[in-house]
Amino acid sequence: MGLASGLASQWCAVDEGTYGVSPTLTGAPFTIFKNDTLELKKTTKEGTGIYAGALVAKAARRVVTEYRVQGGTTGELPAQGLNKWLYRMFGSFGQTKAALAEDGSTGAYSAVHIPGALEGHTFALQKGVTGIDGTAVPETEVGCKVSEWELSAAMGEIVNWTMTIEGRNELATGGPADPLNGSVPSLVSYAAPPGGVFYWNLGQVYYGGTPSTSGGVTSLSSPAVAGNIKSFSVKMTRPLDLERFSPELAGWRNEPLQNQVLPVTGQIVVEFKSSTAYYAAFSNDTATAIQLGFTGPVIGTGSDHSSLVLLASNIRLEGESVKTPGPEVLTQTIPFTILDDGTNNSLQATYWTVDAS
Repeated sequence: MGLASGLASQWCAVDEGTYGVSPTLTGAPFTIFKNDTLELKKTTKEGTGIYAGALVAKAARRVVTEYRVQGGTTGELPAQGLNKWLYRMFGSFGQTKAALAEDGSTGAYSAVHIPGALEGHTFALQKGVTGIDGTAVPETEVGCKVSEWELSAAMGEIVNWTMTIEGRNELATGGPADPLNGSVPSLVSYAAPPGGVFYWNLGQVYYGGTPSTSGGVTSLSSPAVAGNIKSFSVKMTRPLDLERFSPELAGWRNEPLQNQVLPVTGQIVVEFKSSTAYYAAFSNDTATAIQLGFTGPVIGTGSDHSSLVLLASNIRLEGESVKTPGPEVLTQTIPFTILDDGTNNSLQATYWTVDAS
């Protein structure tokens, strides 16, 4: 008997061809997560009414009206195998620059992702849930979309990666019959993914400068190195209509569709240095730019590292002015909102990796 606890858990994911229909999972790439909270949720209703002498609700008047999958995952941001997830996070399907392309001088591969639509793009995620007898039971979440994601890091730490996921159904033995899926997918044989992760020690944060865009890629000229940064986070929320139920679907949900603009936000915590560093931009609501780079393992035999660089070309600082809570070194917590200036990419992720696909 093997491990008989959460230590034996596994997660893999494949894009769907049709919403809610489980694709072939054999050979699916695995991702290392710390945990997941994904679960099948049902909505039930119990009919009311007066029965002479009845003290307890009638079993015959209870019905299930809706099914859905909700929850999320938490993990450390992987330096390999990330590009497929960047598509699902950004909605960058169909973007030419988002496909990995080899760099002739280094042999590494790069991709550039910017926000796009998720309509018509869903994925299936299978998790292996292990019982105390050592048997891994497959649960396959279908019709999935990433409704929110966040990347966050503090100096000296690995980048933390969280996703909130909305799905149509969980295919598991003993579950409700699903009109789109006639059987429960078998457990995929585990194949260990590369173990490298992104961290912040060799990364840099740049602030200010002038953004410009050429060939669909935004760059930042003459920014300043943003020193004394203690932590950083970026979050994208995708508002979805999650109530797309209709009578003929017998409790199953149609594909959730985006119904508002994307709120894209972030936050830095920085040691206070001078009023000109951030206070002026905050108080005058001045547009500025920020760029964050995370570092991963060495690529090849040279000095180049795999990397993920996030560039927000137009941000507005939120929050409040700095205060003196006591004798410690003063810090500012500076939330910011990422906006679209109509010219440059609002949020851009540039990914360098040894992955060819």
